[in-house]
Amino acid sequence: MKREFSIGKHFSKDPIGRYYTDGDGSGEEFREDHLKMILLRLGDNDTLEIHLDDGVEGYGSSFLVEGFARLVTYGYFTSDELLKKLSFTYSDNDFKFYEQKIREYISEAKYNSKKYVSTKSAAKNSGVYKESISTDYIEKF
Repeated sequence: MKREFSIGKHFSKDPIGRYYTDGDGSGEEFREDHLKMILLRLGDNDTLEIHLDDGVEGYGSSFLVEGFARLVTYGYFTSDELLKKLSFTYSDNDFKFYEQKIREYISEAKYNSKKYVSTKSAAKNSGVYKESISTDYIEKF
């Protein structure tokens, strides 16, 4: 079954930064609190179609690497498993570039090659991360 997820609608219209310490809407927050949680709820034959341009103007490489490729680096999925689970849509053809970069970063990531150390606690303690993005929608997956 194909499930749908819109970064602009479900996560943030302004996804930016690599770590929680960069503030709300970071790649680390996207991966740990959103994308990973959705993917772990999917069945073996389910796929996730991600809408890239639904209110989003663009993405930095730090967000894309942290949000997508680190799922492989930290050992949650192999590159092949992740690429089979994900598909991408966009109405603006300029976003094909971001799809290509996501696929490239995932393909180049080395499986389980780093230990994950969260920056969430430090970001909360410093007041930079305010947990303003809801995860309530994840239950529907």
